[in-house]
Amino acid sequence: MKTILWAALASGAVAFAMPASAATTIAGSVSNITFHDADPGLVIAANPLAFSSFTLNPGESHDADVMTIGTGEGTVNTDFLSLFGEDTVAYPISATFSFGDPAGASGSPVGGSTFGFIAPFTSCGVIAGGCGRVAWGSPSIFNFGNGGQFSLELFDATFATPGTANVRGRFTLISDATPAVPEPATWGMLLLGFLGIGGVLRSPRRKRIPIASCA
Repeated sequence: MKTILWAALASGAVAFAMPASAATTIAGSVSNITFHDADPGLVIAANPLAFSSFTLNPGESHDADVMTIGTGEGTVNTDFLSLFGEDTVAYPISATFSFGDPAGASGSPVGGSTFGFIAPFTSCGVIAGGCGRVAWGSPSIFNFGNGGQFSLELFDATFATPGTANVRGRFTLISDATPAVPEPATWGMLLLGFLGIGGVLRSPRRKRIPIASCA
């Protein structure tokens, strides 16, 4: 019975000392946007939007509006009898993000392209003057702490001419950062656990006394 009690205490101490998965707070903003802002091509304007901080556990996601994008042009310029022209040429756009939480989070800018288009028989048809669109590429991965990661994906958006639209971002926590060095209390619990396990292994077993058989 004593051996079982030692084993229970030892395993409990080791389990308590192991670092648990913790939620991660994400707080930041768009720090810079580069976009096409002169003719030829669809002239774009983009501005960051403030978004509130939020907390995620590994595997969870959060969506937020991160910027506005649009154009002041009244129509998408196209060639005669064609749906293509100088405003339909795609130009690059990129958004750089900076984060105060988690501290030290770093990752590449999210890139994409902007262009104008005309889609007959829709709200982006010839009569409406066409529409502008931003199409984003792959999500960016941000690293922080000791093995922490989250991804940031930006969603495509369509806007009128003239007009604006919000760009929405999805933040997904891939993994939280694990402590690089255990705290003193953690070391103490680990030591207690290992001493307990050692005590279980060294506990003498009762010898069985053979029963003499009667001749």
